[in-house]
Amino acid sequence: MKPSMKMGMIALVGVCVVFYQYHLSTGVRFDQAIDFSAGGSIDDEVESHHIRFPRFTSEMIMNAVRRVQDLNGLSPEVGTLLFKEILLQLNNKNVLETTENDSRILQPCPKVVTSNVSCTPPPSPPSPPPPPSTLSSSSSTKNEISSLDPLYIITPTYRRPEQIPELTRMSHTLMLVKNVHWLVIEDAYVATKQVTRLLERTKLKFDHLTAPMPEKYKFKNGAKPRGVSNRNRGLQWIRANATKGVLYFADDDNTYDIALFDEIRKTKTVSMFPVGLCTKFGLSSPIIKNGTFAGFYDGWVAGRKFPVDMAGFAVNVKFLLQRPNATMPFRAGYEEDGFLKSLAPLEPRDVQLLADNCTKILAWHTQTKKNEPSAPLNMKLYGSTNLVKLKEQIV
Repeated sequence: MKPSMKMGMIALVGVCVVFYQYHLSTGVRFDQAIDFSAGGSIDDEVESHHIRFPRFTSEMIMNAVRRVQDLNGLSPEVGTLLFKEILLQLNNKNVLETTENDSRILQPCPKVVTSNVSCTPPPSPPSPPPPPSTLSSSSSTKNEISSLDPLYIITPTYRRPEQIPELTRMSHTLMLVKNVHWLVIEDAYVATKQVTRLLERTKLKFDHLTAPMPEKYKFKNGAKPRGVSNRNRGLQWIRANATKGVLYFADDDNTYDIALFDEIRKTKTVSMFPVGLCTKFGLSSPIIKNGTFAGFYDGWVAGRKFPVDMAGFAVNVKFLLQRPNATMPFRAGYEEDGFLKSLAPLEPRDVQLLADNCTKILAWHTQTKKNEPSAPLNMKLYGSTNLVKLKEQIV
């Protein structure tokens, strides 16, 4: 079967699943629904039967696609294509309730395509009041946390076997940090449900966003600007939602000393600090001679004004907001340099040096070994075992 025919079949299945869920949620009979192939309008059909019910939404479609993807073992790429195809088909038939985010998905965008998928976790049930002896200490702790400026941790990620283990490791680090807001941004059109579940379990303040790499870069030969659309989406979110604090680009395959977050909270403009295990050089760091900045030490300088690792700098939110055009370029290998140069006026000598004047390594570029995707489960042998639930936790 030709790929185009396969895609058409998948889209047809997806539309049917979406409509079935729609039917269940509204109680509309199938004989009352309009035929998509007919030339009429769904609004006319509703009027003739005196029925009022909501239109399709992208959330309904997304949930249906996830179910089809999970039940049939479809790859994330096919799931994304299915989601986009259904949106286009329903939009053409005027049965889609279009929001601002949907329209940005349906129309080609030269820069970043994004959508909010999940926000802060639902509030936990109220805890019983602490004993009288602990009231004062608990109150002082809350006051201490509220007095701290927030840290915005921007983490680009993508679906792969190592995704959940690495985000789990990172989440347990961030659980030890006071007043942190985690922006986890996937390179995808449809968010990975395992990631959402993980974020909800952490009880951290978070936003789960999506920002797929533009198509023109995906099929480009050579190195690709990975994580750029994710980080730019994070910057966009901060400009819309934050007024103070510090932002830090923290990749999920790195390892962070808990002391790092106390350090970056000191950032007044742009701060820098050493990162270990970046290249064969073993580290990337500003060079300090006689107590002052003297250059950069990095395994790949390549004419960059700021030859630093992505994990080696932090930016004050107010400083960023004063530079509304600051952005990260889609240029592989020059992402850090391009972003820092876009924060002009900013010179290397102006950078705030942290980690005891750059004498301590508090961030490690560790990079996990890549694994092959897990094999599909043999449902005939294991369909009634615990392995089914375990497989649902693996991406």
